[in-house]
Amino acid sequence: MAEYTLDDLDRAILRELEEDGRRAFREIGRSLGASEATIRARVKRLQDLKILRIVAFVDPEQVGGTQLSLIHLSVELARHEKVVEELVELPEVTYVSTLLGRTDICVEVSTTDNAELWSFLRDKLGPIDGIKSVETMSILKVHKLRYTSPAI
Repeated sequence: MAEYTLDDLDRAILRELEEDGRRAFREIGRSLGASEATIRARVKRLQDLKILRIVAFVDPEQVGGTQLSLIHLSVELARHEKVVEELVELPEVTYVSTLLGRTDICVEVSTTDNAELWSFLRDKLGPIDGIKSVETMSILKVHKLRYTSPAI
């Protein structure tokens, strides 16, 4: 498939949805001087191309019973992709990224408490072949969470 290039209207729609992912297409159209049908078609295309994904974020601090942790992994270069493949399949894992720096992979994990976190580290992370070292940090409080892209 050919690479899709965002135009000014696509970028404006994405900015509008970053502010409120539930905003009505009619409202977005009015704001941008485009029809509701145009906005709907553009959003569908952006979703089909996997450029846009609209999701709900539940704040773990507000609902309780959830502990978020960041885990930094150093891995064997030859096993990097396999480690990532195994990590993304684990239900406790909410985020995985490749890093350039002191460690190779960052993983966010959602557990109920320290006992469950320890069980995850020992029983699920421990058996993954290629992990050389693990650094775990518990997230005490999230002060800002916003997914925006400077590219739009």
